[in-house]
Amino acid sequence: MRTLTSDSGQEETVSVRRSESSDAEGISRLISPSAEAVFGKISIINLLFSRSIV
Repeated sequence: MRTLTSDSGQEETVSVRRSESSDAEGISRLISPSAEAVFGKISIINLLFSRSIV
């Protein structure tokens, strides 16, 4: 468990776990259109895979 604090001071306790391929759709929804404009289309599956073998 970990407590996160936003810039506005709101605190929230979250559980942390490793990402899995089943998380890809939810992760994709977190990428804003402006981030995609700057960095291009990101393959979440490839990103998760490359991070798991390092």
